[in-house]
Amino acid sequence: MKLRVFAALAALTLAATATATPASAQSGRHLTPTLTVTGEAGITRAPDRATVAFRIETTDDQAAAATSANAAIAAAVHAKLVPLGIPASAISTADYGLSYTPHPAKPDPSSTQRYGYTVQQTINVIVDRIEQAGAVVDAGVAAGVTGVDGVSFSLRDGRAAQRTAQAAALADAVAQARALAAAAKVRLVRILAISPSGGGIQPPTPRLMMAAAVPTTIEPGDLTVRASVTVSYEIAPG
Repeated sequence: MKLRVFAALAALTLAATATATPASAQSGRHLTPTLTVTGEAGITRAPDRATVAFRIETTDDQAAAATSANAAIAAAVHAKLVPLGIPASAISTADYGLSYTPHPAKPDPSSTQRYGYTVQQTINVIVDRIEQAGAVVDAGVAAGVTGVDGVSFSLRDGRAAQRTAQAAALADAVAQARALAAAAKVRLVRILAISPSGGGIQPPTPRLMMAAAVPTTIEPGDLTVRASVTVSYEIAPG
């Protein structure tokens, strides 16, 4: 009895395999022909926001004295920016650290190493009127900052510019697909997939001009917004 049941199950398994194999083979012979292209585009925009990064470093043998001196310079930066109309919300601490370096037994007179407690603070100032970037730099210098770590430029609405660049990249991909289809004598049936990738905003390299008793001038140049879009089409004989 058991042998008959096993034989019946084996027969059913073989029958299912025999009927499934031709169907899968048949579907494999009808793969959809496709054409995939990648469009790229770059647009330029004038920046409408600047960020100035100030560095403040103070050193003392007492930690409290080093932090107090650092805070005093930071407060002076805030005070100097008030006449420029820079709100407190546009000023932020990007980095803050306190470290200690012991004095060596025989200090090297030529060394620039700071000994004792050193406080390092980075303050970022967002400037929505980029023509004020140079004045902000001068205000920080007048307040006693140790250095200016950089002036960067950006767009307040960078996503809108990115969407414009993506639309241009898509138009480039469509133009490529139509040209290739015509050359290959095939017809574009429909779009199967659209995939944006890569892209971004390439900042300009600002020119910073400073001189004693002369206001600082910063010329930003234009930003380049890039985008890339990959499009897959179903194609048919033309």
